[in-house]
Amino acid sequence: MKHHSIKSLGIIIFLIFSFSTYAQETKWVFVKEKEGIKVFYRKSAFKELNEVMIQTTFNTKLSIIVAAFNDFDAYPNWVYKSVKSYLIKTINQNEIEYYNKFDFPFPLDDREIVIHNKIEQNPQNKVVTSISYASTTNIPLENNTVRIKEFNSKWTFIPQNGVIYGEYIFKSNPGGNIPIWLVNLTLDEAPIQTIKNFKKQLMLTKYKTANPFNIIN
Repeated sequence: MKHHSIKSLGIIIFLIFSFSTYAQETKWVFVKEKEGIKVFYRKSAFKELNEVMIQTTFNTKLSIIVAAFNDFDAYPNWVYKSVKSYLIKTINQNEIEYYNKFDFPFPLDDREIVIHNKIEQNPQNKVVTSISYASTTNIPLENNTVRIKEFNSKWTFIPQNGVIYGEYIFKSNPGGNIPIWLVNLTLDEAPIQTIKNFKKQLMLTKYKTANPFNIIN
């Protein structure tokens, strides 16, 4: 039981918060492939923590993917250990800020983050990019919660031969005193589970006709 709890804790931490620096990037290392989802990592030059890259394909439309991304209240249904998520403000048609809170097991405090997100599409090749980073927008901190201040990610969606190729790269610093060995313990399982959940989420009827960003399919 103790081993199971440590493994679960490592999954939660690694999924959401793998920190690395921009100063020195190493080559991507293949970790695992499961159900068409590939996971890679590369070591940071700082503290030996990892940056993550996920590659997979989606049998759906670009507009459906973006509509699901825009459904912030539903994030706890597919993002691993997300327990609360909501829109904070709309900046313009392509940019928003939203809140996300993650359940961390005892004795760690839960983590929360305010994310600035911008979605764009190249009208020529239809490639969609979604870039996110930790915002400095000040909202009240919940009790027993640590605010994440360092986070960067990029989703790229490319239409190819009737399917959508997706690549997700992310890096973050969770803050607090979390052992490095725990962060890197199970770097393959949690990302795969999140993408599997997301693919199921994309099948919901409510996204079929939604197109909040006027995406070209």
